[in-house]
Amino acid sequence: MKRLLVVFVAAALAFGLHNAAAEPVKIGMITTLSTKAAYLGEDIRDGFQLAVDQEGGKLGGVEVELMVEDDGRKPEKAKQIAERYMKKDGVKIMTGIVFSNVAIAVVPKVVRDGVVYLSANAGPSKLAGKGCNENYFSVSYQNDNIDEVVGQFVNDSEHQNVYL
Repeated sequence: MKRLLVVFVAAALAFGLHNAAAEPVKIGMITTLSTKAAYLGEDIRDGFQLAVDQEGGKLGGVEVELMVEDDGRKPEKAKQIAERYMKKDGVKIMTGIVFSNVAIAVVPKVVRDGVVYLSANAGPSKLAGKGCNENYFSVSYQNDNIDEVVGQFVNDSEHQNVYL
């Protein structure tokens, strides 16, 4: 959680949002709060809100306003929420997406438009390497890391056959 706070403080400072007289920094959270996968989004939302509450409504001394919307695990719905956050609400920091297909639909445009995105869960490889952007931060693993490690282990082992 400390790493998460450091990233948000750095993002706030980068946007010049540290002015004490300024309005609260709006953080837009797009997450899954419906469908059978709601428990994942609820955990992300509740954990983030707990951190904000424990810091008295501030992150790194900067007052924040957390805005939360349900993406319904639908990329198109998440894109609409992100667009509204940027154009109507003036959000400069976003987080919360659980699923990689949703992240791939939302994150590239968001970060190209200058919004900082912090991924606490979804880690699609398409957002790393050539697809990397200076406004994208991931505190999770990339989806293919597990497969790469298992593949390397199998290659390095003396086993002739693998059964699933």
